[in-house]
Amino acid sequence: MKFTSDIFFISLILLSMLVGCQEKPPLLEPVSDTVFDTAYVELTPGFSGFTRPEDILIGNDQLLYVADTYGEESGRIVMMNRAGQILGTKAMLRPMSIAQDSRLDLLVGGMVVAANGDSVGAVFRIHLVEVQHQLDQARVDTIWRELARPARRFPGITVFGDNTYLVVRDGPDNSSFIDPDALVLQFDKNDRFVTPVASLTTRSGSGITDIFRPTAIASFTGSRDFIIAQQQSFVSYGALWMIYQNTPEFEGWLPRFDPARTADRGVDFIRPNRYSYPSAVAIDRTRRDVFVADADLDSVFKFNSRGTFKVESFGRAKSGGSMVRPTGLAYFERVLYVLDGDRGEVLRFRLTTDVQR
Repeated sequence: MKFTSDIFFISLILLSMLVGCQEKPPLLEPVSDTVFDTAYVELTPGFSGFTRPEDILIGNDQLLYVADTYGEESGRIVMMNRAGQILGTKAMLRPMSIAQDSRLDLLVGGMVVAANGDSVGAVFRIHLVEVQHQLDQARVDTIWRELARPARRFPGITVFGDNTYLVVRDGPDNSSFIDPDALVLQFDKNDRFVTPVASLTTRSGSGITDIFRPTAIASFTGSRDFIIAQQQSFVSYGALWMIYQNTPEFEGWLPRFDPARTADRGVDFIRPNRYSYPSAVAIDRTRRDVFVADADLDSVFKFNSRGTFKVESFGRAKSGGSMVRPTGLAYFERVLYVLDGDRGEVLRFRLTTDVQR
C-alpha cells in the first residue's frame, strides 16, 4: 500500500538523519539528596539562544521545534534534536504557534506582509518530508490570512489524528456577533476552512464556554478533546476542557466539567479565577495529565485526568528562579519542556521519582 510505503520511507529518512545528526544528550545535573518529595527538578543545561520565543513543540518525528518569534529580528522556526543541537532553521515573520500532523508537515501561526504593506496574521504549512527534513529548503504554503483584519493573530494550533486541525484566532475586537476576532477555527486535512467551533461563545463573562482573548490550545491523543487557555482578565475560566461527542442528536464539543452540574462543582480544574495569564498548555499523552503555564504567575499548574490539582505544580521559587515567564509547554517521555519567553531558553524538568539516582 502506498501509505505504508510512505511511512516506511519517512522512517528511513528520519532514522538516517537522526543517526547522522544527533549527539548523545549532555549529562544531567545530579539531583540533590536533600530532595525527598515528589517534585519537578530542572535538568541542566537548558537550550538557550532564542529571542522572545512563543511556542515549543515535540513533533511526531520526535524532534524539538521552537517558534522563535523575534529570532534574527524578524523571526524563525528552529528545529533541534532532543540534545539541544540545532538541525535547521527557517526564517518566518513573527511565528507564534506551531504544530505537526501525522504527515510530518508543520503548521505555523505567524504573519505575512500584504500588498499594501500591512503585516497581517496568517497560517502556514511547511512541507518537510519532500526535502528530507531540510527545514531551510522546505516549501511553505499560506493556508489562511486575515487581509481585512490585520490585527488578528493565531496563537495556537492543534492537530487531531485524522490530520484535521483547530486554529486559535485572537485579536482586539470582539464587538462583532457574526465575526469576532476570538474564535477557534476548524480546518479539514486539506487545509479547507470548515467552521468555527460553535460550542465556544465569544464574550467576556463567567460562562464555562466563554472565550475572549485565547492564547493556546492542545488536544488529547486518540480523541478530539482539547484544552484551550486564555487571558484571565475578561473571563472566569482561564482554561477550558472540551470533550467531543458524536451522537445521533449532537455532534460537537461540550465542557468536560461544568459548574452547573452538582457533581462537578468541587473539581479543581474549574476553580474560577485561578490564573492571571495562561499562556500555554501541554498534555501527557500516556497519563492524560494536563499542564497549564501562567506567564504572569511564573508557574506551571498540573492536573490529572479527573481535573484534580497536583502538588507537583511549581513556580519560579521551586524552579530556583530559572523560570521567569513561561510561554510554551511540551511534554515527552516524562520530561516537561518549558519555553521561557523572557530568558529565551528551553528549560527541562523531570519528576524526582523519574530521575535515576
